[in-house]
Amino acid sequence: MKDAEIETFESVMLYGRLVYIVCDAVSSIYNGGQMQQEWRGSMKIEDFLEIIKNSIIEKLGNGYQVTVCKSDKNNGVVYTGLRIQKNNSPVAPIIYLNEHFRQYKNGNITLSFITEYVVKESRKKSPCVDIQQYLTYENIRKNVVYRLVNTESNRDLLEDIPHLEFLDLSIIFRCLVTQEDIGSASILIHNVHMKLWDITIQELYQDAVMNTPRLEEYEIKDMTEVMREIMTAENSDGSDQEEYMEEFSDSVPMYVLSNKNRIEGAVCMLYPDLIKNFSEKIRSSFYIIPSSVHECLLLPTKENEQSGEIRNMIKEINDTQVSVEERLSYSLYYYDKDKGRIIKL
Repeated sequence: MKDAEIETFESVMLYGRLVYIVCDAVSSIYNGGQMQQEWRGSMKIEDFLEIIKNSIIEKLGNGYQVTVCKSDKNNGVVYTGLRIQKNNSPVAPIIYLNEHFRQYKNGNITLSFITEYVVKESRKKSPCVDIQQYLTYENIRKNVVYRLVNTESNRDLLEDIPHLEFLDLSIIFRCLVTQEDIGSASILIHNVHMKLWDITIQELYQDAVMNTPRLEEYEIKDMTEVMREIMTAENSDGSDQEEYMEEFSDSVPMYVLSNKNRIEGAVCMLYPDLIKNFSEKIRSSFYIIPSSVHECLLLPTKENEQSGEIRNMIKEINDTQVSVEERLSYSLYYYDKDKGRIIKL
């Protein structure tokens, strides 16, 4: 969910839970409570969506079209939800309901609450996107950017989209959409777009190489600075913060590479000459640790020392701390200053 959705969802969780408890108590009086809970637990998401869909159609009336849809995200994660399109409208918001389904099965919210939530979201102002501009490549050429995803974890998705391989990763392409009412969003470029635009993947790649550093500027920060920002944001006690930062500053130097938005910034490792210039600045080769799709950690080293321990650390963090859709790789990369290239260890 987006931040706004999470805030809205969490603000009514207690209310939904209370309603459910009351309903469940009433049902139990008539010996139906246990059966109701078992029915929830065995429900499939397809049945759940069909029920919500019919409820929404009843509430919104004939002026809307409501359809079930699925969206393939990173690493094989599939989001399922409802597309709600007002008649004669060129755009249709999609409201994903995977988390709502999970909370419903756990007895935390009710079907009526979910219906009201979806109806409310569907009535918000939809962004006005001029679809016509995407029919010609020249209109969007300057907004094409690239991203990095794990190749093995996205085999099915990669069959439908243009991509180039980079080590055990794949470079994919998106078109940025920036508007005052929705902020920044992006559209994944598919093979059908390539045919429509009649362009090659080399053209797409060259434009992305030029655009991405311009549209999404990189930043490299010392880990000490990043930790200080995090602790300040969390309102940590000043004395404890300084004591911790003093200990942290004495450890091995480490840097965080991302874009200034800190969203899908791991791709910054591909920016022309960025890695090379950083290596010259610190006068060292370094490990590139793919902590997520959003950033990489740069760890200076003169030799491939302790690479086994670092790979184990990457696996543990991916398995316990990083959500599936935000994982980039279980691999450890190394920039060799003398050879001037990135390799996978």
